[in-house]
Amino acid sequence: MSLRTNLLVAAASGLVLASCTSESEAIGEPERAETRMPVEPDGGIGDGAPPIAASTASASFAKTMPVRLRGDWHKDDLGRVPEAEDCDPRLRGTIDWDRLVTVDEGGYSYFETGGRITDVHGRTDTMIDAAFDTTYADTPTSTRRNLTLQSDGTMTVREEDGNGQPTIKKYIRCPEIR
Repeated sequence: MSLRTNLLVAAASGLVLASCTSESEAIGEPERAETRMPVEPDGGIGDGAPPIAASTASASFAKTMPVRLRGDWHKDDLGRVPEAEDCDPRLRGTIDWDRLVTVDEGGYSYFETGGRITDVHGRTDTMIDAAFDTTYADTPTSTRRNLTLQSDGTMTVREEDGNGQPTIKKYIRCPEIR
């Protein structure tokens, strides 16, 4: 190969490489930052589609009583473990209704009242701090309560009395009735 052929090949290679680079890169100008896609306040991106809805499973999970709290509970000021007769009105006619609490998925029942969850302030698998609709006899009321499963297996119910002072009641799980 002659010197002339080598020079032609080198020149052609240089032209090919030069055509792959933009003028600003060849001159050494700094790269421009990418333009970000605008995001609307509702989380959308301006394409007309609504933002993706939050998972309904997590919303429904938050408004349920923890599974570990569900069941029948009995209050005994002396801390005695309840017998089946203490927890089942079919077994004893003189049951103390105001000592029983039944916790189910949507709230609790107590004596002649109860509460359905309306707003959850905090929740784990052993605790719920929530507002409950405690409407009774057509009188709308709401009460905030904290129900917690303690390490000893008891359940405490914390609420405020009429004067804004906290009260705590302790319940012991009823035995399963067959």
